Order: sequence, then C-alpha cells, then structure tokens
Amino acid sequence: MPTEIEIQITPLFSTPLLVFTPADHERINAKLSALILERESSIPTHRDAEVVGWSSPHDLSMLEWAGEPLRDLFAPVMEVAKQVTTLSQRCDHGHGRPDWDVVEVWANVQRNGGANSAHSHPGSFWAGVYYVDVGEVCSTQNKGGELQIYDPRGCLPRMLAPYLQYSMTELHDAGTSISYAPASGQCLLFPGWLFHAVTTYRGTAPRISVAFNLDPILAPGMLNGAHKPAVSESRR
Repeated sequence: MPTEIEIQITPLFSTPLLVFTPADHERINAKLSALILERESSIPTHRDAEVVGWSSPHDLSMLEWAGEPLRDLFAPVMEVAKQVTTLSQRCDHGHGRPDWDVVEVWANVQRNGGANSAHSHPGSFWAGVYYVDVGEVCSTQNKGGELQIYDPRGCLPRMLAPYLQYSMTELHDAGTSISYAPASGQCLLFPGWLFHAVTTYRGTAPRISVAFNLDPILAPGMLNGAHKPAVSESRR
C-alpha cells in the first residue's frame, strides 16, 4: 500500500510585475494624448532599432514639453516604487526605503504594424510603462500590442525537456513568455533587467504609451557597503 508523503512546495525566484491605475488617470490621459500626438506630428522619431513606430528621445526632455501631466503621473509611481523597495543589509542605512527619481522618460506612438523587439533597460532597478491609450481593442479579433514578458531563466527548461512541464501552476510558464494585455490608464513596473517586447499592433487608432526608468535617491554614505566592525571588535 502506498504511503502518504507530505510535500511542501516553495516557488523560488519570483519576478515582480506591478500593475496599478493612478486615481486621476482620465485627466492625465487626455492631456498626455494631446501633447504626444502633437509632438509626433511635428518632430521626427527618435532613432531606435528596437522600435517600429514613433518615439521621443530617451532622456528627460519630455519633462519640458509634457511636464504637468507627467508630474501628476509620477507622483503615485514614486510612492509605489518606495513602498515595494527597501535598502539591503549591504547599505549603511539598511531596512530603510529610498526615494526615487525619473532618469529617462519617453513617449511611444504605434500605429498599424508598430512593435517593439525584445529588450531590457540596463542600469535601472525599476523600469515602467504607462498606457495613455491602448488603441483599438476588439473582443472578437486580436489586435496585438500586448506586452510580451520573457522568463528571465531563459528557454533552458524547454530546451532540456520540451515534452515536460512542471505540475505546479506557478511554474507552467517556465521557459516561455507571458503576454499581458494592458488597459488605458494602467501603469506597469518591473525590474529593468526583465526582457520584454511589444507584439505587432494591428489596430487603426494610435496606441500611446510612456516608458520610463527609475533610479534611487541615495544619501551620501549609503553605498559604503556593509558595516565593518572596528579592530577591537573583530579581535574578541
């Protein structure tokens, strides 16, 4: 007779994807939409090999021509980033919550055929995208434009055993990618190292988003590393 065995399953190495909607998103969307579409019609696209569509420069210049709605957008974004991040024990001020600042922000407009190839955001702890307008949405036909998020472990699980799948629901996506269909007004935060792409958009209305990178604001002395005991302490 088989003996019952209690199995404890602990999913490891989770990757966070934060999704939230700012309270004032409808007003923010109206202002950003008008400013971005006006910019698209008057300024050539920023050259980016990853993008099929229009994009503004990947710097801080957008804060000049879209400052007011961006400030309203980034206020809750900074608060969310602060709440979900702490300083590590390697920092002299461990267990505190750092403030955050935008170090890059740019607008994207994709029309029929637009897409973003797979990429990451090197040098940024948090990367994000805010959806001003997801464009044409059809309940009977996939119009594309989804955020495609790739397993950071790569395709190794599927390469080694493509005919097997972990029975735990949390691990069904091992070695694959996840397609996320956003809604207008949603903001997504994820680690800057997480590879992602945008599937080809097939709608008629423009699809408008704002991408950004965040860096922590660290006080002087925070990066001195872990506390090192004095000589007298280490000799005890």
